[in-house]
Amino acid sequence: MADKLVFLSVGDDSGDLHAANLMRAMRELDPAVRFIGFGMDRMTEAGLEPLGPDWERESSMWLRNILRVGRFRRRLAVCRQYLNRQSPDLVVPVDFGGFNLCLCKVAAARHIPVFYYIPPQVWAHGRYRLKKLRKWVTRAGLIYPFEENLYARCGVEAAYLGHPLFDELDRNPPAQRTVAELRRRFGEGLIGVFPGSRRQEVIAHLPVIVESCRHIRHVLPDVSFAVLGGPNVSDVLSGILARSSEQLEVLENVRPTELARASKLCLTKSGTITLEVASQGTPMVIFYRASPLVAFLAYGLSETPYIGLVNILAGRVICPERATSGDCGGWIAEQALRLLQDADAYEGCRQAIRRTLSGFAQPGASARAARSALSLV
Repeated sequence: MADKLVFLSVGDDSGDLHAANLMRAMRELDPAVRFIGFGMDRMTEAGLEPLGPDWERESSMWLRNILRVGRFRRRLAVCRQYLNRQSPDLVVPVDFGGFNLCLCKVAAARHIPVFYYIPPQVWAHGRYRLKKLRKWVTRAGLIYPFEENLYARCGVEAAYLGHPLFDELDRNPPAQRTVAELRRRFGEGLIGVFPGSRRQEVIAHLPVIVESCRHIRHVLPDVSFAVLGGPNVSDVLSGILARSSEQLEVLENVRPTELARASKLCLTKSGTITLEVASQGTPMVIFYRASPLVAFLAYGLSETPYIGLVNILAGRVICPERATSGDCGGWIAEQALRLLQDADAYEGCRQAIRRTLSGFAQPGASARAARSALSLV
């Protein structure tokens, strides 16, 4: 029997991780399946036959994508040529809405089934994309339970599969030795800081965090702060902290869940990182700071009133959050001190996080996605 040929496309490190886990799950169901397309290191390790070089690690931010339209068009042309020549059994875009929606259109025009795993977050903004998904996608694999009704109402075939983050946490849980070492090194008053994994995020967030840390330390002098960024932002982190009198230590070779588990409280930008922190049951203060235009486009037009995924899942604010285009260091410090100094507020936040993730934070998403995808071949 001929191999099944699956074409994959991702645009950032998280997509690479989830696509690699999906590939392994598909191979467990059908060892004859072959994978080709555009991926990164983890997908290559999982058996991807690369059609071209990696995307740059910061390519998923929409503003940077606008500046790289020429490069994306060239990449899409390569995809079009390959699909014309080879016609794989299935196209599987993973996340990365801007480019991968165009890929869906190309595949649909050639009558190739499309399984869009982790489609654009239309519930947050860009609901107009549902019309495109309905036309170009055979089935969408959803990772949040509240997405399913929205897709059904708009006539898009979709299935809620669970969040693949918890597959990865099941495979690679926080190392207890690392957690214990962090607690020994920083003490029980450790505050974990997550300014973002992209340079523009660190530039926007870290100065505000430094200001908030100054306020917090003035009230609670025994606390300590540890910062975790991505591998491509160490120079930006060091440069900003070098100009500050506050003591924030930058960590290397530590995973977000390990720092979250070791911390009493976390200060974090919005995004999937809030789920990683929540998975460890650690209360957090969530924020996002951007230019007025970006803040308006990202949150002013949002169809949900919340920016933190843990709050969106809960349907209410269980961890304090704020999206702003201005300075919010004082507000971050105020919210952090409230949680640190009010035992009832702290425990209430911690219990609310646990209740929210109960039933949601379960592994198995990759296996369910693999079954759903292969059923289309």
